Amino acid sequence: MSNIPIADIDTPDPWMIRHNNTFYLTFTLGNRVEIWASSSMENFRSPQTQKITAWQPSPGTPWSIDLWAPELHYLHGTWYVYFCAAHPGHGNPSHRTVLLRSSSQDPMDSLAWSFLGPLHGLPDHWNIDATVLRLRNKLYCCYSGWPLGDSSDTQQDLFLIELANPEHALAHTLTCISRAELPWERPDGGRRGVNEGPTWLSMSVCGGEFEGIVYSANGSWTSDYTLGLLHYTGNGDDPLNPKSWRKRPTPLLKSCRDKGGPFGPGHASFIPVVDEGPRKFDGRNEGGPLPAAGSSGWRSGRGGGMAGLQQQQQQQRDRKGHEEPTKHRSADHQRPGGLLHEIGNMIRKKINEF
Repeated sequence: MSNIPIADIDTPDPWMIRHNNTFYLTFTLGNRVEIWASSSMENFRSPQTQKITAWQPSPGTPWSIDLWAPELHYLHGTWYVYFCAAHPGHGNPSHRTVLLRSSSQDPMDSLAWSFLGPLHGLPDHWNIDATVLRLRNKLYCCYSGWPLGDSSDTQQDLFLIELANPEHALAHTLTCISRAELPWERPDGGRRGVNEGPTWLSMSVCGGEFEGIVYSANGSWTSDYTLGLLHYTGNGDDPLNPKSWRKRPTPLLKSCRDKGGPFGPGHASFIPVVDEGPRKFDGRNEGGPLPAAGSSGWRSGRGGGMAGLQQQQQQQRDRKGHEEPTKHRSADHQRPGGLLHEIGNMIRKKINEF
């Protein structure tokens, strides 16, 4: 299986969308938010690839450290970037969801971006990995957060909140839709439960349309990082009612230690495609502890199949305020009918069975 990088630098927490035949890529850089644009999801290496810095805070200012998991969204005719950031001196516990907004219809206009600060209406608790989804003509934000009033850093739940508009959440609508309660979500003997990295998935399956949230379970700093699935039962049910969500009892996608890498699939995002075209993912070639800084154990790739799937292993971070950087390299796996095609078919099969 070939392994052709689609980017020349490490790209942890990759998020890719397509708009007007252009692919936009964002990823974690830690101290800034960049947006890359390419005519092909396969190649962000060429000189034709556009790259801008949408925002880079001055050192020592609020929200200037540990900028993680930026997502670019086009909402109500306006471009936004949702990401999380922390305060200097307060570290990881100060992570909150913050926003950028563009005054231009071109997201690559670097001068048009402005920092809005935290997403209004969210409770004042640790939260990361926010994504935005549209369901039944309403906007919702789904994110990973510590339980309200609990700063022990032993539990991360998935929360859903309705948005009055892309910049304001309706505080009274907040609800928890998922907790790490299944054995495979707590492989360390139950000491820590992690649900994070939510992303919306809508796709045609046997018997109709599937709607739900793919999320990541377990620690992103381990090879046990795994994709789980929440099915929105629909039928007019209120998505803010936890009973409207049904969790798949087994993982959607996980690595198998005795089969070799890649390891630790997680924090997925999906890009609809019209053919058996590329799929992008991140993974690790080694099992066990994460590779140290400067190693080459991280790979990302693409393969044919049902959707543009990004399986990505996040930066190694212990959720307590310090990180050990690891190598993430977007890459292109090009063997037709190979591993990624099998992964795509497996995911479709599991969703059909769900």
